[in-house]
Parts: sequence; structure tokens; C-alpha cells
Amino acid sequence: MAPFGWARCGNKKGGHIILNQAIEGRVYISTVGQLVPARIEWNVQGRITRLTRLDTRSTALPVVLPGFIDEHIHGACGHDVMEAHAEAWEQIEHALSRHGVTAFLATTITAPWDDLMAVADLARQWTPSPLSTCIGMHWEGPYLDRQYKGAQPLEAIRAVNLEEIERAIVPLRHAERPLRVMTLAPNQSSADQAIRLLTDHGIHVNMGHSGAGRSQAWEGMLAGADAITHLFNAMAPLHHREPGLLGLGLSAENLWLELITDGIHVHPDIVRMVFQLAAHRIILITDGISAIDQTPGRYRLGQWMVHVDGVSARLDDGTLAGSILTPDQSLRNLLQWGVPLREVVQAWCEAPARRLALGGRGRIEEGAWADLAIFDAQYQVLSTIKNGHVLYQR
Repeated sequence: MAPFGWARCGNKKGGHIILNQAIEGRVYISTVGQLVPARIEWNVQGRITRLTRLDTRSTALPVVLPGFIDEHIHGACGHDVMEAHAEAWEQIEHALSRHGVTAFLATTITAPWDDLMAVADLARQWTPSPLSTCIGMHWEGPYLDRQYKGAQPLEAIRAVNLEEIERAIVPLRHAERPLRVMTLAPNQSSADQAIRLLTDHGIHVNMGHSGAGRSQAWEGMLAGADAITHLFNAMAPLHHREPGLLGLGLSAENLWLELITDGIHVHPDIVRMVFQLAAHRIILITDGISAIDQTPGRYRLGQWMVHVDGVSARLDDGTLAGSILTPDQSLRNLLQWGVPLREVVQAWCEAPARRLALGGRGRIEEGAWADLAIFDAQYQVLSTIKNGHVLYQR
């Protein structure tokens, strides 16, 4: 980790200087308008104390955005969350910092119960550093719809068991990295009771991996589910007479929509359509796996070995198995597809921070934490800052 203090990175043309507790760049300083030249200052605790507009028209300043928050990612840099080792999770943290990530949820895959408990034990026992970017867990499964399992192992999918769920989540309430999100299928028997149980313990519920009809999805939403996992993927397709989970997600104002923007999981035309319909409800995710930042080959996703060709990650039968997308590549994709930068920042930073109640995260404003991602003119990451400390510099 780079030392806190004076640090210079980049070259003479595109370089930038991170001063002791300050940086200058092009920033959104209000909820409306364009990027403007500004100076961001923060105190020794890492809180932004002053945001001052600069009297310059220079275009050489870097773009400074809030750090990315990825609530659905399985691994990176050759390591998988299901390894359940602190060293693996630390390597994932380090890898993601190169892509502007300042917070993420370590996401499981459906797996034998003992494997899930090993992950839970690590989350409970692993003492975080003040600059740790792993802020909790997202359990994707194991209470899913077998017909819409996607890359989830069929034999590990379980029927909802309320006693089992309670035994698992109670010890995690005060974990160093708590369980913040669980994905389940709302068409499972007793799913509405499970959703109420989880939300009563402060855990957000995503509906996903499900062939639920609209009425089943509606009941899940009424029970407290507040999001849909990787919209369009591993769910029944939209039908004009049975909108299903997908149709409810597109129309219900109180549901967040996870969206993968690698151009493979969802076509760019559909991505643009969703932004036009519901930009304020989109939470961008990568669904990334251990193959992020790796060469083509075979990589782990839970119990699977996944084939990665440099573009996508798939099981041997061709099923998509997560992605090799990174948040900064997602940003570049979206800009190329014509989505406004302001909406991208909202979906990568502000929306997940608001949903997960991450006070002082996801925005650049006085009083917020200095969690920053700094970009050159091509939106390549120059530096990542967490609580005012440099995690990564190019």
C-alpha cells in the first residue's frame, strides 16, 4: 500500500498530484450540472472538509469520482471468495483497488452448507484494517429456483428452511463483515417468511435466479425484498401477459435493479433502455470472478472450473458463469454506449451507498469520506483513495 502523504503518479502530460489531504481535479460539486475544476480537502480522519471550485479552464486536470461500490463480486486476481481464507480476500481487495473500487460485498456462490459456514466464519473472525474495502457479504443462494440456476450448482440448491437461516444469520449480526444481502427465489415455498426473517435482521433481500410470476414476485416485494439480482439473467423472460419478476422490476419504483454492463449479459440497446426507464434505481455490478486481471484459461467459481476466453466466463456447457468485467471497464462501456457519466456515477456509487446505508460514501461532498477514484481523460484509473489514504496509484 502506498504511504499516506505526498504521492505523484502518471506522466508529465497526464499526471496528477495527490497532496497531503487534498487533490485537484474535475468533480461533480452539486446534484446538477457538469464536472467542474475543484479542490477536495480532507482531514486526518479521512473526512472531506472543503470542496472549492477552482478558477481555471484547464482540461489537464484528472476526473475525480466517488469510489466504486460493487455489491456483487465473487473474486479477482486468481482468487475466489469461496476459498474462505483471509489472504485470498486481501488479494481480491488489492486487485479491485486498481479498478477504482473502495467498497465491495464478498459474494458467495450456492455451495454445500459447510462451505458457506466456512465463509461465514471468515467474515466473523477476520479483523479488518481501517482501509479494508470488503464491507460485508452477499450470499447468492442457496435458496434458488432449480430451473433458473444459471451457473449455480444444482445439487447445492436448498429448500427454504427458516430455522437454518436463523441459525446462520444470528452469529453474523455483529460480524466484522456482516451479511448485508441475500439473493433468493421468491417462488420458493416459504420465501415470503424467509424474506421477512432476513429483513427483520437488517439484511437486504434480492430476488433472483427465479422463474417467479408477477404475483410471486409482488409477494416477495411486499415481504421486504428490495432488489433484483442481475436483471434479465437467470429469470423468466418478459411476456406481455405475464410480466414476471423482470416486468415487476422494470415497473416497480421501490425495487433496485442490479445490472451487468459487459455487453454480453445484456445487450447495449437493452442497457440504454433500462437507463431510460429507471436510471435512478440501477445498481451496477460486475458479477466478477477470479479471472479478473488474468489471462485466458480455466478459473475457479466456487466448486466450478470456468472457461475464460478473454471476453466471457462460461461453464463447459456454454452457460455464462459470472464475468470478467471491472467497474472502470463498465464505465467506459457505458460512456461508449451513450449513457451520461452522471447516471453512471449514480449507479456505481450513490445508489449502492444509499441502499446499503453506507453513511458518507458514494458522493463527493463536505462531511463525506474521501473515497475517490481518479481517472485520466480516457477514464483509465490513475489512483484509488480510501478514507483519504492512497490504495493504488498507477
